[in-house]
Amino acid sequence: MQTKMSEDLIDVAQPVLSIVTPSLNHGRFLRQTIESVAAQTFRSIEHIVVDGGSSDGTVEILKQFPHVRWISERDEHVVEAYQKALAMARGQYIIQCCVSDGFLDPNWFRKCVEVLDKDDEVSLVWGFAQTMSEDGDLLNVCYQELFSDPPPQKQDFLAFWLASGFPLPEGNYCVRNEVLRTWFPDRQSSDWFRTCPHLGFMYRFFTQGYNPYFIPVVANFGRTHHDQRSQRLSDVEKPGQVAYLKAVKEYGKSILKRSTIHRFRDGKSQVVGQIQPHELHSLRRCIWRHRLLRARLVRVDPYTLALKLKERIFC
Repeated sequence: MQTKMSEDLIDVAQPVLSIVTPSLNHGRFLRQTIESVAAQTFRSIEHIVVDGGSSDGTVEILKQFPHVRWISERDEHVVEAYQKALAMARGQYIIQCCVSDGFLDPNWFRKCVEVLDKDDEVSLVWGFAQTMSEDGDLLNVCYQELFSDPPPQKQDFLAFWLASGFPLPEGNYCVRNEVLRTWFPDRQSSDWFRTCPHLGFMYRFFTQGYNPYFIPVVANFGRTHHDQRSQRLSDVEKPGQVAYLKAVKEYGKSILKRSTIHRFRDGKSQVVGQIQPHELHSLRRCIWRHRLLRARLVRVDPYTLALKLKERIFC
């Protein structure tokens, strides 16, 4: 049934922000996902659900929320579902939210929009994600070491990304519409870009010179469950992840060897600068500093490290 918290969303004619949700036979999580979006304090939003023809009652649930724009039809691939959603999105900015996930900070949408409205240099805003069990228990905050040691911002993030291949949390980043639509993989994309479309977008986002901005709050939850995509398709996604990290490493080498000129872009995709030859030594030093200081061996306490070694040796 339509809840009071979402009644005002029916009349949003020109939303500032679009939330897109791909869906396939995860109706048991759908209601909580929709309600977590509708509970946000920022109200100039639309919620789009692209369902791949579910047979588990998903459509019946969608019909109970008149503010949700949705379609339900068979998809050839998950990138097709995303492309359908992006084609429907009317907002200036877009957030992806999988059907089993949701939001924890009720002001997250507002915070993202405020940054993107005020700072033309920024094309994407991101924050912390927290895992949730299938039963709804909140678990670990991902990358929580960044609370005490925040990542670099905007253009300075490039060295951090080249050192680590750090993938921004898929379930909370808010990105400018045209940037996402231009660079998100589609059905014609090949190899790991299509297998791991989120990583494909990350690679294109950074190699094309766009800038992220980090807000240190726990923005969303990502649910773990027995039939999630990453587990069902681990045999194809894991090689895709390896290919992504290899591609990041190769791109970094090409910059340092001067075979690639890295150009920075603003939120309108205009080139606003580039890495100059005299800056390459400093970039190389930053990359190695991030690799050393953020290495797992350095960040894990001795007791945890001993437990992990014990598991490897005796299990």
